Amino acid sequence: MTPLKAILTLLILVSSCLGQERGGTDPSTALPILKQILGKADVSGSLAYWGRCDFHKPYPDFPALAHSSNDSGSPAEVLQKVFGTDPKMQVTQEPNGLVRMSETDVPTDLLDFTIGHVSFGPLEQQPDRFGGPNSAMILILSNPEVMAYRKAHSIGPYANRWTGPGNSSSKQKVSGDLYNVTMRQALDYILQFYPGFWIYENCQSDDYKPGRYVFFTFFQTEPHAHRIEEPAPK
Repeated sequence: MTPLKAILTLLILVSSCLGQERGGTDPSTALPILKQILGKADVSGSLAYWGRCDFHKPYPDFPALAHSSNDSGSPAEVLQKVFGTDPKMQVTQEPNGLVRMSETDVPTDLLDFTIGHVSFGPLEQQPDRFGGPNSAMILILSNPEVMAYRKAHSIGPYANRWTGPGNSSSKQKVSGDLYNVTMRQALDYILQFYPGFWIYENCQSDDYKPGRYVFFTFFQTEPHAHRIEEPAPK
């Protein structure tokens, strides 16, 4: 039994308990599976879904995952099986290789919002700024245009606390300027510097009625280590 199959086997009871509820899967269960599948295929992507955003529990919570005895196929095919208990989840792979995991009913207005200018700055002018994908993501989310859009459409939280700790101590930094790009395109730009996937978790909110709460973060993956066969002795 492969490590992936072993992990997925443990999800039988979890999935049966969750039923058709949205979100709720602990990150300690979901992350190893998603990171292994994407890392093994050397691809990056994104995950957009409805969650719970329960700050009394480890978060972000992930969509319900299913047991699958078959981990063969493309990364999109394998992930579609993994999300088998979520009827709203669709997994596709774009021509550029990015894998999109997205529930069909998740609102994408914020991801489709066009930002006039996003600046990560040149590397020589940011020696004191921490690197890491979440640091780059904070620059996008703290953009005045993005913040104004969130307030106008009641998409909380408004404070600058939207991302997880990620890899904030990384020495590598994202650099450059983007013009007239959507939020999705700006987030994808980070993937050019870091292999992994960003998440866009939507939650119902009592604090931002009639709006909602949106949580972002980024998880890095390790490229699959391809085995190098040594030549047979002559």
